[in-house]
Amino acid sequence: MNRYILSNVIKKINKFRKPECIAKTVKNGNDFLEVEFSRTSTPFSCCLDEYFNDLSILLENVSGVKFKISDITRKNINNFLVTYKINNN
Repeated sequence: MNRYILSNVIKKINKFRKPECIAKTVKNGNDFLEVEFSRTSTPFSCCLDEYFNDLSILLENVSGVKFKISDITRKNINNFLVTYKINNN
């Protein structure tokens, strides 16, 4: 993924989701992305999976490349590592 596009998408997600959730790029591979999502203790925010899906939709809208969530790992109570892979279907 183009680093400039990815950086702008992450900034946009954080602009609209902060402080409930903050996204940070961990790895940017040729056909995958790893993004860490950190949430605050806000009890009435959206489910975290909505933030994960929002990122893949925004990536597609901005880059034209479809990504699908291939793995979600809970690092601790407030941090999740989400792996996205290019969806070639």
